[in-house]
Amino acid sequence: MVVPDVLPKAQFEALKQAIIESGLECRSHQQGDTITTRLAVGPELLRQVPALAQLIESAWWTGLMAYVASTRAKPLYYIQAIAGGVADGPADPQLELHSDTFQPSLKAWLFLTDVPDDGRPLTYVAGSHRLTPGRIAWERRKSIEIDQADRLSQRGSLRVRPDELPTLGLPQPTHFAVSANSLVVADTCGFHARAPSDRPTLRIELWAYSRRSPFLPWTGLDLMAWRPIAIRRAQWLGSIVDWLDRRGWKKQQWHAAGPWRDVVRP
Repeated sequence: MVVPDVLPKAQFEALKQAIIESGLECRSHQQGDTITTRLAVGPELLRQVPALAQLIESAWWTGLMAYVASTRAKPLYYIQAIAGGVADGPADPQLELHSDTFQPSLKAWLFLTDVPDDGRPLTYVAGSHRLTPGRIAWERRKSIEIDQADRLSQRGSLRVRPDELPTLGLPQPTHFAVSANSLVVADTCGFHARAPSDRPTLRIELWAYSRRSPFLPWTGLDLMAWRPIAIRRAQWLGSIVDWLDRRGWKKQQWHAAGPWRDVVRP
């Protein structure tokens, strides 16, 4: 789903400027030749940018997120900068078409910068979020062959080749080259990827993420959606993984990158 011109132009520019000027600490992570930097949206940022709080807590926004995610659980929010083709490394694995999981899950992007055709835009295979008999059979076959699959498929993010799509009754992916102030919302049970590019790219966005257990028989009743908790979860998640990393129980992949404004300013 694509929503252009989410905010009036002056309001959007003020929101964008306030976000970019934030001096809050952020984290970065390299995957292939791409570096992603994230600033967790928490109470401090929402106090600095009240228009951001107003937007993500508005009825139309929360309703759209809940509809696509199939749950009223609150998403995690980050301000995110994705710099593609800027680091030494293999190809970005996010350029491969993949599904995040087998159940409904949400990712949403409010783009703060333009994303042209050659700017590694989101691509999505229309209708691929539907668990048709063909898709279910494909999931089963992939699970049986998982020992021969790549690492990310083994972690549950199954890769699909473009030539497999017709056998599933699916079209080739659509590229979502959009202008700043556009919102793209997707069920990432469907097949999606970043499009490749022959040049270094940078896009900046408000990013939302929600994936709830598929085994809960209700859409609400989520303690994590209570506002005092919901607005802190993204920050708490980073701190929890830091704590686990210090004890050798889990590897922290996201490392301190300094103040946000120093990362995103040209």
